[in-house]
Amino acid sequence: MKKVKIFQIFLGTLSILGWSLAVYALLLFGEARPDRAVGYFLSKGASVRLTWDPTITLRLEYVIWSCAAISLINLAFNFYVAHHSRMGYWFNIPLLLLTSTAAGLYLKFFV
Repeated sequence: MKKVKIFQIFLGTLSILGWSLAVYALLLFGEARPDRAVGYFLSKGASVRLTWDPTITLRLEYVIWSCAAISLINLAFNFYVAHHSRMGYWFNIPLLLLTSTAAGLYLKFFV
């Protein structure tokens, strides 16, 4: 197997792992955030949660920061491979790093 093919498989695996964690973080986000349509629930007498769930929010923050770490490792490896072969850059890696870092900073400072 050629060296470039191994690099592509490794980059693809890291990308799939990072984006899978991002999708899992979206599922956790739906469970951690406060309830929506509060006025409707309050008029019907149902109990609602008006704050973020602390345990799920902490797990969400860990998942987002691990997604950012995987993306940073992937970006560094892609930078190395792009300079030592003809493969080029993958543009989904910086996009995932940017979004996961922004989401992690939002959770750290605003929630």
